Amino acid sequence: MAKLGSREKSLLLLMLKSDEPPGRANPIWFDVFSEFEITYNSLPKTYQPSKFCEEYKFKRALYRLTRRGLVKPVLVAAEGVSLRNPKGCGYAFYSLTKLGRLASEKLYQQKHQQEHILKDQGVFEGALNHLLGLGNLYVTVNQVREVLWQGLLHNFSSRVEFDRYWNNTKTGLMLKKYTVGQRRVGENNREREYRLPNPQFDQNGEVTSPF
Repeated sequence: MAKLGSREKSLLLLMLKSDEPPGRANPIWFDVFSEFEITYNSLPKTYQPSKFCEEYKFKRALYRLTRRGLVKPVLVAAEGVSLRNPKGCGYAFYSLTKLGRLASEKLYQQKHQQEHILKDQGVFEGALNHLLGLGNLYVTVNQVREVLWQGLLHNFSSRVEFDRYWNNTKTGLMLKKYTVGQRRVGENNREREYRLPNPQFDQNGEVTSPF
């Protein structure tokens, strides 16, 4: 499947939130206007070009999703009257197809995985900044893991669970991304020390993040 654009992804994720039961008719424009704050005042749309342009881009994105078979328009009748989109852009309701549901679920998983990675990176950088603040220019995997444990102990049910998540391999790989060199602790010791970037200081002499 060809790559999806950012608005197409946003539409699929919005529709997934309300796709229970699967294939449910969704008045998607209410969600789009609310989520992306496309709100018009009393003036005609032609006098509000930025919002009108954004709305048009979402219309095109929805059209592309329909062409690709990920969503489909749905006619919903109320007392025998078919409800059309009051904005004049086609149908008022759309639903995810089976293919669209699979694509939406995959996007949801990818989004949360990325959020998880970014969260871990933020926590890791905080641990390194703490060690820099203590005057450490060289750190070991175990040092970093101890700082992480002190900051995250309430997030894990036990030290064993923490050690499984922040294991030596994961911590070592992340250290390599943030450090500028490494050396052995001693001639007969296989443990390595990782060189942190030189600390930066603000006007008050406090260490700021070099990452």
